[in-house]
Amino acid sequence: MIIDEDILKDGLNETIIAKLIEKHTLEYERFEKLYNYYVGKHAICERKRHSKGVANNKVVCNHAKYIVDIAKSYLVGNPVSYTCSDGYDIEAVKNSYCQQDMPSIDSELEKTMSIYGRSYELVYADGNAEPKSVCLSPMNTFIVYGSGVGENPLYGIHYYKKHNIDGSVTGVCCIVCDSQMIYTYENDADSFLHMKLTQSHKHYFGNMPVIEYRNNEERQGDFEQLIPLIDAYNILESDRVNDKEQFVDSFLFLSGIDLDSEQARKLREERILMGYEGSDARYLSKVMSENDVEVLKDSLKSDIHRFSMIPDLSDQTFGTNLSGVAIKYKLMGFEQHVRNKERYFTKSLKKRFELYNNFLSLKGAMEYVPLHRIDIVFTRNLPVNELEVSQMVNNLSGIATSETLLSQLSFVGDPKEEARLAAKERILNEKMRNVQE
Repeated sequence: MIIDEDILKDGLNETIIAKLIEKHTLEYERFEKLYNYYVGKHAICERKRHSKGVANNKVVCNHAKYIVDIAKSYLVGNPVSYTCSDGYDIEAVKNSYCQQDMPSIDSELEKTMSIYGRSYELVYADGNAEPKSVCLSPMNTFIVYGSGVGENPLYGIHYYKKHNIDGSVTGVCCIVCDSQMIYTYENDADSFLHMKLTQSHKHYFGNMPVIEYRNNEERQGDFEQLIPLIDAYNILESDRVNDKEQFVDSFLFLSGIDLDSEQARKLREERILMGYEGSDARYLSKVMSENDVEVLKDSLKSDIHRFSMIPDLSDQTFGTNLSGVAIKYKLMGFEQHVRNKERYFTKSLKKRFELYNNFLSLKGAMEYVPLHRIDIVFTRNLPVNELEVSQMVNNLSGIATSETLLSQLSFVGDPKEEARLAAKERILNEKMRNVQE
């Protein structure tokens, strides 16, 4: 959310906060629709038929969840790794990440980002003065940016309603963060108007501790533009089942035969019909062309995967024994899509590292590390031909560093530590050989 900085020249007050929250709630309907599609509550579920007794099956083929989950697993299925230039030590940050299982938080951020087009992370200090991270939903979180050149984050705002054990609203709460302080506003009524400042404290992160993760420049979800195609696929599959059901329950057309209701009931139970010369009986039903339906189904399915750039892993071509290079060619479009997501994700991860770096260096747990000395590495979550990788590592031995080569091995979690242990082991083996000689 962008706002003219002149409006905030005297700081943020309760009235401005209430107006910003009101503006943000205008997106709630869109967010709710995207969430519903991810969990399987599609438009087909609300379809009604005007005629009674007409089949109304509601088949949900959840391509939205498939698109989000595949993209998430491919990008952050393997933990993100962090390395730094020689002479710098980031173990304190890595230990802090490890203690709170940061890969799980990254996975949650990526999933939320893929659904809504954005997600938010709040970095805070716990009761033991340790930095922690939590994923916040964009349904009740936003960042206020200045309208000047570049995006200058001014405030991070997270708001919610408080409920008692019966589910009734007992009040509201709003947490506002700037580059120095965290403010808490509350109201005992079910309204964000007339809130009162109840608490404020310094956070010591050196910058605004709410981070936005963008899915793309437009902040759109991975399946947001494909909802019409998903709806069309659901309708086709639902009507396909309806046609089957109605084919079984077809009308029986009788010609030259008179039946009353009682005789019709016996006919249905006993399945015996006596006819006369010139009489006729046949079922009225639509003639279904399964081939045409299958062609349309495959076309819709292909368009969903093509425009989402998410491959159909149930495709038979993925079942063959492909080499790593062949798989990469098949996934080229998917890779370009994920690389764009990775670029935005990396930018936000650097902001997180900067906050942890500022806090821990101020605390004395580490020396400050310049941000440009940090490398963030994503490892694609793909089946790996270990033989090809080992041959490549062996061929490049002596050309690239041991740490770089070890980073190519999927079973090595920390290449720097592994290189150190390998060097230590070589020295120990060398000493043992000298003793034996």
